[in-house]
Amino acid sequence: MKSIKYSIIILATILLAWLLPKAYHLIADQPFKNTFVYYSSVDEAFCTIEYNKSEEQLVRKNIKTNKVYTESEFDSILPMFYTRQLLSDGRLPDTFNGRNLTPRQINSKKFFLRANPYDKNKPHIPLYTLFESISGRVKLETPGDFFRLNSRIEFIDPETNQVKQEKSELFNREFEKRGFQFPAKLAAGNPSTRKAYDEGYFIIDNSNQIFHLKMVNAMPFLKKVSLPEHVVPEHIITMEPADRSFYAFVFDTNKKLHIITTNKYQLEEIPIPDYNIDKDRLLIMANPLYWNVNVISDKGKTTMAIDAVNKKKVDEVSFEKPNNSLAAINYILPFSIKFTNSATKYISPHIQFGTYAVIITNLIMCLIFALICRYRKQKQQISALAWIAITGIYGFISNAIFR
Repeated sequence: MKSIKYSIIILATILLAWLLPKAYHLIADQPFKNTFVYYSSVDEAFCTIEYNKSEEQLVRKNIKTNKVYTESEFDSILPMFYTRQLLSDGRLPDTFNGRNLTPRQINSKKFFLRANPYDKNKPHIPLYTLFESISGRVKLETPGDFFRLNSRIEFIDPETNQVKQEKSELFNREFEKRGFQFPAKLAAGNPSTRKAYDEGYFIIDNSNQIFHLKMVNAMPFLKKVSLPEHVVPEHIITMEPADRSFYAFVFDTNKKLHIITTNKYQLEEIPIPDYNIDKDRLLIMANPLYWNVNVISDKGKTTMAIDAVNKKKVDEVSFEKPNNSLAAINYILPFSIKFTNSATKYISPHIQFGTYAVIITNLIMCLIFALICRYRKQKQQISALAWIAITGIYGFISNAIFR
């Protein structure tokens, strides 16, 4: 009978450690306003769009001067973002910061990059589609097979589930020639036909080297990317920008961001705010003049403007997130249990501990429980008090209810 009671108390403690922190954050936390921020090439300052609750309308302003703009005025000071609207109104200027740019040139230099921890760490089926890069057709066509990377590269016919031996051997010879070390750690590509052209996959081999794989006229193309000694790749996002200026973004283990340029596969470092690829979100909004690099983390949001040509930082602004639950975590909740984590692929328990200050709260809970037992004229149990001293409010509630 005692073993059943102990099991119920332990199970109730675990459930409380999972549900109480979630309930607290749901009630106490205030939502963080993810303000739209964009660097103006006209004002040469960051401009924002925020929702004003009291006036119930959007407020568009310059952060540096606090000048508020109308919607039409705001379009004019962000011509790189509202290009289509200005072109439709006939208000698109001919020159931007002394540079003559046509609408076509502007659009060719625009791109959006989103990097989320979930996208990096989510489980996926390790089967990849390799398009024909020079097909001679305007639209990309899906091939009739998939490839996988285990101890070698193998192409599989999805209809028969059989390995295409001839094609597999053709590509394997190229992999051996280039010194590729199996198994591959990552294969990053963009398996979509909704793009102008295809650049295949960038693959990290077992020795942390990057290789570029394409299929050109039904023949394998494999190129090794020369990496500096201090660069160890952790994640890659392949892109096909309209101007064909680079191939992919490379995140290394030192929390640095690089691009693989189309100029002889040279690596170029992109300055970014403090960024943890397993926890934070990254958004890059690029135009011909500036790259707007946004990092959204638990601390808030930081936006950095980078010169699109020399990749140097121009300006930076931060928006801090209010710390809503610091007091509760430090003084009330000894730990919390989560079953999902952006840094892991599968559901599993993750324990986050509080600070040493919570020990005082645990001892107070022990004293209150002892007084309750005395009031009820129950026998004091050392095991219950020890459990409360360890688990704090979770053990207190469990023992108070089930005893």
